[in-house]
This record gives sequence, structure tokens and C-alpha cells, in this order.
Amino acid sequence: MKALEKLFDKIDITRYGVKRLVTVPLVLLFAALLILGYTQMSTGSPVGLGMDFRGGTMVKIPADKSPDELRSDFADFPLVLVGSTGIGNEKRLEFDMSSESPDYHRLLDKLDEEYKGLYVIKSVSPVFGKQYQQQALQALLIAFFLMAVVVFIVFRTFVPSFAVVLSAFSDIVIATTCMDIIGMKLSLGTVAALLMLIGYSVDSDILLTTNLLRKKGELKENLRRAMKTGLMMTSTTIVAISAMFVVSFVVDITILKDISVVLLFGLVMDLMNTWLLNAGILRWYVERKEAKKLTKRMAYAKRGVRAGARASINKNKRR
Repeated sequence: MKALEKLFDKIDITRYGVKRLVTVPLVLLFAALLILGYTQMSTGSPVGLGMDFRGGTMVKIPADKSPDELRSDFADFPLVLVGSTGIGNEKRLEFDMSSESPDYHRLLDKLDEEYKGLYVIKSVSPVFGKQYQQQALQALLIAFFLMAVVVFIVFRTFVPSFAVVLSAFSDIVIATTCMDIIGMKLSLGTVAALLMLIGYSVDSDILLTTNLLRKKGELKENLRRAMKTGLMMTSTTIVAISAMFVVSFVVDITILKDISVVLLFGLVMDLMNTWLLNAGILRWYVERKEAKKLTKRMAYAKRGVRAGARASINKNKRR
């Protein structure tokens, strides 16, 4: 703990100007939007779609075989994923085919022959996959919109509220771009991770905004204090999610692995977006606000001096 505190003391973002703080996050956000836009134009979706959204067939079977052995057994079928469900030796297989495909009936025959009713099979048609895709998009948009409304209600000021929303938006966009780069598919699990990421992102942003806007004291000292607390919070969460990733990787539980990877992408990006982008915007806002107050005070002081001088002149004239 003391080692972490010493490390946090060495990280002092108050030494850098506002432009230097916000440049890197904004450039990465712009690059991420370009990548997602290119993928959208190339494939019709900003990120690859899993079986839940594009349609396909999922099979659960009890098997002590390795993933490579199962791929070899089902080499005659369009197998796209082999993983563990986390329940005993049960394996999850996903095929890129619907129940209307000729291969579907051949697959049923093979399963009946080798597993004799011990399997579970589920098929999602492309039509239902499209509906799930629309519902998932609606859930993300509604969650993000409600988050933005709550933030604007809490702070009631445009610039700080916009900074919080922009930071959370950047976390989600860059995390989705990282999914696209490594070839991770969008599934119900990754959508759940993106929804969780909205809450994780706003948490540290609200901590920062509250410390800078509502606590008395010197701006840079408030920023350092908020950063130390926020880094401790996010680092603790990253350690917990990393442990979940290791366990899911060793046991080979696909859905937990996907959730943990997306959350790790988003939380690492949240460190950058909160303490560079959001902190830079808030610093600019608070410094500008204080400068305006100082200008007004100086103007009032000048008016007072002028009024006093006029009163003194008038008094001398009367004498």
C-alpha cells in the first residue's frame, strides 16, 4: 500500500498544461472512431457479431477432449468456437449455421450417434439475431442516455457534465475498438460488460468532478487528492477483474473471459480518460471561472477607487 502511495505521489498531472493533457485521449478517440467507421463500412457492423446477434447453432456436450480434438471431430461442419461452460467437463460449441441448413441435420445425426441424447442444442435464426442486435443497441443507448441525464442533473453545469459524459463515451468506444482489433465478437456477455463499463467509468469521473467543484481548497491540491483516491479505486477493480480473467482463461469459460477482457480494456482506458481528458477539461473550466471572478473583483475594486476619488474631489470642491 505504501509503495502504491509513493508511486501516486510521483504521478503529478498538475505539472502539465491543459492542451498536453487532453491531446492524447482525443487523438485516440478520433482514431477509434475511424477504425469503427471503417469496419462498419466494410462489414456492415462496427464490430464482429457473435452467434447471439448473427444467428447460428450452439451445442453443449459432455466431453473430456481438448478443443483441438473437438475441432478435428467436427471439421466437416462450420465450427467457429469451442469453449468450456464451467460445469464439469461440459463443452460449448458454436457453428455458423441455422436450423434450416443441410449441415444442421447432419450435425444432429452425428450428435445422436456419439453422445446419445446427452447433448443440448440451440439454434438462433438470423432474423432473431437481428432483433437481439437491435435490442442490445437500444439497451446501451438508453443506459448511456440515462447516465448522462443523471450527471447533468447532479452537476447542473454544462462543461463539467459534458466532460464526464465524453470520458465515459471514450471508454466505451475505445474498448469496442480494442475488441474489433483482437477479433473478439459482440455477444450478450460483451454487451453486459459494456453496460457495466458505463458505471465503472462514471464512478471515477464523478469523484474527480465533485472534488474540484464542490470542495474548498487549492485547485491542484484537490486534483492530486482526487487522483490518488481514484487511482486506488480503479487499480483495485483492475486487480479483481484480472483475477477473474486468469481463472476464466485457465478453466476456459468463454463468457467470463470475454467480460473480463472488455472490462480490462475499458478500465485501463478509463485511467487515461479520467485523469487526462476529464481532468484537463475541468482544470480549464475551474481556472477560467476563477480568472473571471478575479477580473470582476479587480473591476469592482477599480470602480471603488474611482468612486472614492470622485467623492474626495467633490468634498474638496465644496470646501
